[in-house]
Amino acid sequence: MIQEFSIDNYLSFGDKQLFSLVATSDKTLSEELIIEPKPGVRLLRLAMIYGANASGKSNLLNAIQSLWIMLFSPRENEHKGVQIYEPFELRKGEPTSYGITFWANGRKYEYQLVHDAGSILYEKMTYTSDKGVQSDMYERKKGEAITFGSTLGIKAKQKDELNKETLKNHTVLSTLNKKNLDVPPVVRELYEWIKSNVHELGEYNDSRKIAGQAEENPKLKRMILELLRKADLNISDFKLVTVSLPKEISEEIIHNEELSEKAKERILAPTRQLLFTHQTSNSDFQIAFGMESAGTRAYLRLARLLYDLKDSGAVVMEDELEDSLHYDLLLHYLQTYLQTYSKSQLLFSTHNLLLLDESWMIRRDMVWFTEKERATASTHLYRASDMGLHKNVSLLNAYRIGKLGAKPILGSTLLATDKL
Repeated sequence: MIQEFSIDNYLSFGDKQLFSLVATSDKTLSEELIIEPKPGVRLLRLAMIYGANASGKSNLLNAIQSLWIMLFSPRENEHKGVQIYEPFELRKGEPTSYGITFWANGRKYEYQLVHDAGSILYEKMTYTSDKGVQSDMYERKKGEAITFGSTLGIKAKQKDELNKETLKNHTVLSTLNKKNLDVPPVVRELYEWIKSNVHELGEYNDSRKIAGQAEENPKLKRMILELLRKADLNISDFKLVTVSLPKEISEEIIHNEELSEKAKERILAPTRQLLFTHQTSNSDFQIAFGMESAGTRAYLRLARLLYDLKDSGAVVMEDELEDSLHYDLLLHYLQTYLQTYSKSQLLFSTHNLLLLDESWMIRRDMVWFTEKERATASTHLYRASDMGLHKNVSLLNAYRIGKLGAKPILGSTLLATDKL
């Protein structure tokens, strides 16, 4: 679970901004919305990000994702630059800095990363040792050997291997992704947690892959079907079927002299198609996934994500979660997630203002806003609980009338026209 994240000099973030998932002292909906990885540490399970178009909502999610990617995916070639370097336009050439505090398997981790286009300049990871003390895992400075904390119990040979295999353009931890190194158990444990529990934006976009996973996991399939039925989509089943071209078309391709043998082989290869079975009072019928509504296609992916949110300590991010969904279906999805006890977090951007009026699932500390400052064009990040609103003031109304900012400034609806 993420406790806190900071970013400086990344896309629209020209100055350092802090995104916190630490709950305030407010006791509202504590059972549904708050998890304590350690007694007294209260973290939110849900966060919503509002703001005008191009204000930085997506950039915040991308920044968090970029850090996870650099912790997990190494550069294979030393001569290439750092995998992700997207500085603020007015600070090109300057380093990008990340900071994150998160919890995994009962341990608290704190990580700092500074890099430019070509190399990692600095990184440091601390962790909760077996004695319960926050200790150094490793520290690295450009041009120097990686140093390791005394509580890690790392052997001389392990130190040498990590120093040898960690290239200047990727992080220490990501080295484990390119080579099966012998490292202390806590280092391997952290790497495996990121691999298993952190989800990329837009994950599970391949519907056939979801269906394939469901074929191998009956529990997953039952849950997806249950969600689809509750969404009143008349879907009773889905399955992958192998599809080949009709014989007459296959014959034409085989005898087509303009096509290479490799091209013919590729075109004639059987494909797997995802079919949904719809149940009615008269009879059942099947529809190819591509012919289903945009809402149905979106909900299949969200149902797959909910399985991970429900059964693991996943960190899931979604850009505009409500895309293609009816508002009632969006509420149903969020309510299903919140009523399922887990140590997962769902962070999403949204333009749906009605969510601000849902008192059964909204705490003010979970609502964040992004606003671009006119003078600097840099994104400013803040949350509703810091705005000093009286508890009886409607969050929705306050946002609509501009008390919370983060709204588009649109001006007149009249278009200027050239006079003849």
